[in-house]
Amino acid sequence: MEVGDARVDRLPVPAGEADEGGRGLLLVEALAEGWGVELRPGGAYKTVWAEFRVGACGC
Repeated sequence: MEVGDARVDRLPVPAGEADEGGRGLLLVEALAEGWGVELRPGGAYKTVWAEFRVGACGC
């Protein structure tokens, strides 16, 4: 999964215990095989990506 964003003044990081925001990335970090951020050439755009294994729950 990828999401594009033109806001590059803040890069996403998982929340710490005292933080009021960024909780969504805790879920992504827990469920994804991996995730990251790529800045596009010129630094005016970023893509946040995550890789999920389909059917991995064994349900």
